[in-house]
Amino acid sequence: MQKKIIALAVAALASSAAFAQTNVTIYGVADATFDSVRATGSTGNSDRLDYNNRNRVTANSSYIGFKGVEDLGNGLKAVFQFENGLTTENGAAGVWNNRDSYVGLSSNYGTLLMGNLTGPTRALGAKFDVNTGATGIGANTALLGKLGGGAGAGAFDQRINNAIAYVSPNFAGFSGVIGYSTGLTNTFNGTALAGRESMGQDNANQGNTAWTLGLNYETGPIYAGYAYTAVNAAGNGSLASDGLAAGWNKLDDHRAAVMYKAAFGQVGVLFDRARINLTNGDDLKQNVWYLSGKFNVGRGAVLAQWGHAGDVKNNVQDQEGANHYVLGYEHNLSKRTVLKAVYSRINNKNNANYDYMYGVSNANSTATTAGVADGAAVQGFSFGVRHSF
Repeated sequence: MQKKIIALAVAALASSAAFAQTNVTIYGVADATFDSVRATGSTGNSDRLDYNNRNRVTANSSYIGFKGVEDLGNGLKAVFQFENGLTTENGAAGVWNNRDSYVGLSSNYGTLLMGNLTGPTRALGAKFDVNTGATGIGANTALLGKLGGGAGAGAFDQRINNAIAYVSPNFAGFSGVIGYSTGLTNTFNGTALAGRESMGQDNANQGNTAWTLGLNYETGPIYAGYAYTAVNAAGNGSLASDGLAAGWNKLDDHRAAVMYKAAFGQVGVLFDRARINLTNGDDLKQNVWYLSGKFNVGRGAVLAQWGHAGDVKNNVQDQEGANHYVLGYEHNLSKRTVLKAVYSRINNKNNANYDYMYGVSNANSTATTAGVADGAAVQGFSFGVRHSF
């Protein structure tokens, strides 16, 4: 009730017309954990050092959002959403509008959106993560789509900016989404991508463009999903100004998963294949698997997750894989408040440097791509509270 009153008050202050026509909702998550993490035992194959111990408080994707709907008549609606990340651990200002933010139209024929969007590949990974909110040191973004390592989320598990997307209605359990981006400006393993809108003054094509597709099926206890995302360089991909790293023609990812839910909880399996198509015709490929389970125990649930990243195929070096082990417990104090504790460990091979989404190399809620030293064993324990409003 209080949330609804606040939302109506905000709408009234903005515009009396908006108050009369648009339903505005304020929502969000406040999440904080105390993390004790480290990364030790590196092989010395990089210039990065071990982290013997780091204690920190992490905000774990805390955010506040505003969303609304206006009924335009004849089944047509205008929709909008603005989400903003919050850094609750140190009082620093959050980044305005850096999460899912869009405007669009919705009807019985589907929804058309434009803005900064979670694509189907990212959505599929998050749905199969057993951690509430798909965040923290136990999240499956530690391995997915990274092709050798790094902290933060891989390019396919970041939002798609400069995007337009169509989301279908549900047909007998089937639904889908297709999207296009005028250019991703994400970071991939330390490489900053540049979109097509960065066209040069000589009017030459520069920057990347991206396509994404998702298919979902859900009936009873069964859910299955597939997603594909491709980022294409301009020209022949030989230059960094073509939108990917120099010598990269295309970056793409196939992801598929199946989940079973019942009274006991849920179990699932996820497969991911990331690929870099080089201008010399070679492909760098990597397969990643995650097995996950969430098992209800009274008012809580035991979490278990295992991930395996294989070696990158066709690369000049080997030993670029890793294994990720996660064990945790979440206790529901209410429908909105959860206490949680997680242990997470990543065993990197000699030439791999996989790290958490909020990596050991970061002091707090910063998802960077610096990563840890090659071959390091990354491990940590985290406990905290998550409240949704």
